[in-house]
Amino acid sequence: IRPRLHLEDATRAPMDFLHPFIQNVQEISDPYGPELRPKFRICDTMGLGLPFEDVALPRSIPRIFQEMRKLGLQASDLEFHPHNDTWLVVANCLAAVRAGCSVINGTSLGKGERTGNAPLEAILLHLIGMGYYREKQPQFPALNELVDLYAEMHEPVPPKYPLYGRDAHRTRAGVHADGLNKFWWMYAPFNVPALLNRPLEVSLTKDSGLAGLIFLVRQHTGRDLPKDDAHLQRAYAWLLHEFDHGRQTSVEWEEIAPILDLA
Repeated sequence: IRPRLHLEDATRAPMDFLHPFIQNVQEISDPYGPELRPKFRICDTMGLGLPFEDVALPRSIPRIFQEMRKLGLQASDLEFHPHNDTWLVVANCLAAVRAGCSVINGTSLGKGERTGNAPLEAILLHLIGMGYYREKQPQFPALNELVDLYAEMHEPVPPKYPLYGRDAHRTRAGVHADGLNKFWWMYAPFNVPALLNRPLEVSLTKDSGLAGLIFLVRQHTGRDLPKDDAHLQRAYAWLLHEFDHGRQTSVEWEEIAPILDLA
């Protein structure tokens, strides 16, 4: 069994303690050969690490891993176990990979103790953008089933959660909806439907204008209506009336479709 050493709270540990500890472990393990060489898990237990080389140790994530490599540890010997207490978990993971760490410990969809462990879907997305996984990419649509399962378990993914939240790819602004109508790549970070199997969406509000309505019609019926279409104008007049009289909630397709009456 290959041992793994869990360096708890490493981003608050003095390096003059970590160095001799790791070296002693290496000396003890040398007689057992490379197959039983220990792995070292660097833990940012309270999320205090920073993804920059120009900050002091032990808070600098890249410098910690650079120090580990100087001690003779290979990338395959190193893991990173981060937390998101101060919002930097994704950046810290990417910095760790760039500094020579081969394994990231994480979860899916922001789960984990306190504020969560590293969201692996976010790490993988950025690693693809950095040139990793050229031959075979992760299957991101598989997490859509997990989103549904969490909802059934009364632990839903927050609406604003990146990539998989209900509102992650939804706009309520007319200028954005108009951009989606004319050139949808303008208001998408990447090919969301292809990579995630999730749609780009528009919710109708007082700010979404005719462009939002046109987008919804195209999305749900495949029809491109001109702005002066009678059905469109009637539905838009109804929308304006709703919001002029105090409505605060957005209007979804199921509510506006009967008013459009496009059958």
